[in-house]
Amino acid sequence: MKPTFSNMLFLRSYAGIVLGIVAVALLLDLFLASLVTTDTEGELRSTYSPLFTVITDTLLSTPSAHRAEALAGLSRGWDFPAQLVPLADFASSSTEGEALDFSDIAVFFDADSQALLYQRLPGTEDVLALGPLPLPGSGGGINETWIISAYYGLIALVLLLWIRPFSRDLTLLRKAAANFGKADFATRVQLPTSSSILPVANSFNAMAERIEYLISVHKDLTNAVSHELRTPLARFKFTMEILARTADPAQRQHYLEEMKIDVQELETLIDEMLTYARLGEHNLVMRLEEVDLKHWLERELRVYERGQVAVTCSFSCIPPDASNYIARINPDLMARALHNIVRNGLRYSKERISILLYCNGNISLRICDDGPGVPPGMQANIFEPFTRLETSRDRLSGGYGLGLAIASRILQRHGGHVSVHNCEPHGACFIMEWPRQTPDEQAAQLQHKS
Repeated sequence: MKPTFSNMLFLRSYAGIVLGIVAVALLLDLFLASLVTTDTEGELRSTYSPLFTVITDTLLSTPSAHRAEALAGLSRGWDFPAQLVPLADFASSSTEGEALDFSDIAVFFDADSQALLYQRLPGTEDVLALGPLPLPGSGGGINETWIISAYYGLIALVLLLWIRPFSRDLTLLRKAAANFGKADFATRVQLPTSSSILPVANSFNAMAERIEYLISVHKDLTNAVSHELRTPLARFKFTMEILARTADPAQRQHYLEEMKIDVQELETLIDEMLTYARLGEHNLVMRLEEVDLKHWLERELRVYERGQVAVTCSFSCIPPDASNYIARINPDLMARALHNIVRNGLRYSKERISILLYCNGNISLRICDDGPGVPPGMQANIFEPFTRLETSRDRLSGGYGLGLAIASRILQRHGGHVSVHNCEPHGACFIMEWPRQTPDEQAAQLQHKS
């Protein structure tokens, strides 16, 4: 399973803090080491150089056989040991033995950070070793306090550098949310790609974009619905007023029939609007079935066999295998999308409508008529609700401008889309295209694999 966003944000923040603490510790250690190897070495040499001179003069004036005893006598009462070490011992224990002649005072540090000083007795094969020695000027507590203070101060600086941009980004997000709450639906959060809360900002922007779109669609639908409902209601109200003044039974029956037609028109319009709204719900359950698209299409097109406009269909499949016509769809919803587009074509066609079912990787259904076509500026808008090419609003114009919008949403629920382009020399061709698997099925399959 993929890690959730909250886990990723936690791990990223945790890793950043830990790496910052480790970096501070390493840098402070390197800094202290540099101080020890530079200032401390020089101070040790200057501090113990006179002592080395006194010891060297004393030992050189003593026979070699008694030098160890003389050194023991000199060091009696010192707080640090002193001894003579053969130069050969250093050469055998070091790959750089030839370079360790100790003509000058050499400074080393043991595991406890205590100094060891070496210098060769001139003209001999012995090396005078002093130490471990306490570091000059070290009071212990002062240095330790300074180191601890520096460490926590640097940690605080690291946390400040991490929290400051985090707090800045949260402030920007809070301001955007406040503006969005004040009906400024065009508000978006712009954060750098390195921001720790960039996924939160992207989710906010996606939500804001979706809400802005829904509010815009709601306004358009409200305006369009109010107009569409007023038309039959105005006719109904007008007919009622005429009916109250009419005494002729035949005329009264005629007006009653007109009123029934207006009521049926209102019922049909409400049903279309409810269907369009239901198809936009995210929790709509799609009941899919395995359907032989070839037989399904032939069955659905039988209702147009006796119409004035000829409706023909053809089939193409690569490879030409009958099993490639099998696909999982909701046959009722897809039939509604098909009939909405075909009836739209019948309204404009002169002689025929040709339908081609093409199956390859995806399913493609082409519905082409020989009408006047769709103006280029309207080809994208005709799939919006309550959009019609006719400017008239009477009953003869037909439709409510919802048929193509419903067809578009049905294709979207199947993971596809519907588009239109003009044919040569005239006519419009609607293309319904969708994959063999819907997005919900693909997501379920990926989740099962993971």
